[in-house]
Amino acid sequence: MNIRALALCGALAGTIAGGSLIADAQTYPINQPAYPRASGQHLRGERGSAQSLARVRRRLERVIDSLQRDQRDYGGHRVSAINLLQQARGELDAALQYDSTHPNR
Repeated sequence: MNIRALALCGALAGTIAGGSLIADAQTYPINQPAYPRASGQHLRGERGSAQSLARVRRRLERVIDSLQRDQRDYGGHRVSAINLLQQARGELDAALQYDSTHPNR
């Protein structure tokens, strides 16, 4: 295992934390878009978004597997990263389940 894998774990953990902020913003929308679009730029459709979630989940699964096979402990950080990544996987599963039961939302 190398530093890049640990950096990826840290980035994914940050994404998990940031995801709750995005969820709050979606729950309590404001009148302005979160990210202004440049002219000619189009937002992805619902189908593209769900495919993106599924793709990220597959990548996450490979990262978890790689970390579980690593022999070094990194002062307990590897195990902590695995736990956080498994939590992220659960959130992605919940998002995909929600998407399958709430079309066009």
